[in-house]
Amino acid sequence: MPDDSLTLGELASRFGCELIGDHEIRVNKVSTLQDADHGSISFLANPVYRPLLNQTKASAVILTREDQQSSPCASLICEDPYLVFTRISSLLDYSKSFPPERHPAAFIHEVANVPESCNVQAGAFIAEGVNLGESVYIGANSVIEKNARIGDNSWVAPNVTVMNDCVIGNRAVIHPGVVIGGDGYGFSENKDHAWEKIPQVGAVIIGDDVEIGANTTIDRGALSNTVIGNGVKLDNQIMIAHNVVIGDHTAIVASTSIAGSSKIGKFCRISGQVGITGHVEIADHTTLTARTSVMKSISKAGIYSSNLFPHQKIKDWQKNVAKFRRLKKSEKSDD
Repeated sequence: MPDDSLTLGELASRFGCELIGDHEIRVNKVSTLQDADHGSISFLANPVYRPLLNQTKASAVILTREDQQSSPCASLICEDPYLVFTRISSLLDYSKSFPPERHPAAFIHEVANVPESCNVQAGAFIAEGVNLGESVYIGANSVIEKNARIGDNSWVAPNVTVMNDCVIGNRAVIHPGVVIGGDGYGFSENKDHAWEKIPQVGAVIIGDDVEIGANTTIDRGALSNTVIGNGVKLDNQIMIAHNVVIGDHTAIVASTSIAGSSKIGKFCRISGQVGITGHVEIADHTTLTARTSVMKSISKAGIYSSNLFPHQKIKDWQKNVAKFRRLKKSEKSDD
């Protein structure tokens, strides 16, 4: 077993689990019940997978007391096996571990602060005035533009662009293809119906412990800043427009688009392909189901859905929506 393995005793103590089995058993990877072998730790959270438990070859399984009697191996007993498994997975994930290094093919401006603990890969560009925290990883061909700041222990994948003056907090995880601080879509129509560009002079401010999925774009503010709160989790291919504010610990799934100057509350859950129009506010703890269209502010937390109809001509759609909205009023009961 490699040196980076952990004993079950260490894991039980760290995560407050009861351990049934040898405290000195060591694990170095996480696996499903079906795929586990010696050195693996797995979990059982969904009763659908109970038939696999007594067949697993894992060295240990995380489960509730109810399921422990069927475990053929050492057990970590807890109330929330999936959460404990998530935390142990993070401990055993070394994919973002790196030694200090400055690749000779990287460009680092002489007026940039890049601590010796950082790792800057080939083709990366670190511009004038950039300030990196301790133990920051900058992947190959990523570009960090003038006066941008990235906090301690952040990981920036290859081919990421962070534009000038943008700020990223500590422990960020930014996946390939992300663009932070590109210009927002700001244009004014003149009397000849031509479009004149409105300079986008704000920045993007991102809090601590934020993860941003591949090819997501976050536009810089027009005048004030676009703001992403602490603990926000963004999936792949999300579009966040200028001056949007997203509250702490909100999670947003792929292909969602948020138009300019909208404000999303804290602890919201926004599913895939949601569209949010500009200049609206969404209350804390709101859930939006997949493909919901938000056309006005939501002031009360709850679960909201829309997009009931397949595509149709606009006049037909407007009539159908109007009829649908009258259905509730026509009911005799509010059930």
